[in-house]
Amino acid sequence: MAVIEKVVPVIFRHVSQNIEILVFRHPIAGIQIVKGTVEANEKLEDAAIRELYEESGISSTNIHSYLGLHSLFESGPNWHVFVCYTTEILKDNWTHFCNDDGGLKFQFFWHPLAQEPTDEWHQLFKELLEFIKSRY
Repeated sequence: MAVIEKVVPVIFRHVSQNIEILVFRHPIAGIQIVKGTVEANEKLEDAAIRELYEESGISSTNIHSYLGLHSLFESGPNWHVFVCYTTEILKDNWTHFCNDDGGLKFQFFWHPLAQEPTDEWHQLFKELLEFIKSRY
């Protein structure tokens, strides 16, 4: 059985002396970081760029670097984390309509990397944030 591969395209920004990471509020499942499934015969980098576009609407994206592989469970999917950058000027917050699960509105905003996640964060993404912080 093939292992399911996931990609996590991460965008950072520098504000004053702080580094912030792009996150979103899922209407049902708490605060998350963009993540998605790699399609058949799709390169990981292409999947990361596609998922970022589908979930956030950010279209002019490139891969900066590969942060590493985050494994949640021994038998679970592999999460490949990529640092991405865009030439778009991103707002402090915005809402994007994503077609996932019949259509959902994701509310995007920036989370200071040094700040601990709140209880509103989905547990899997709290763990992912710690992984990202340890590698960045």
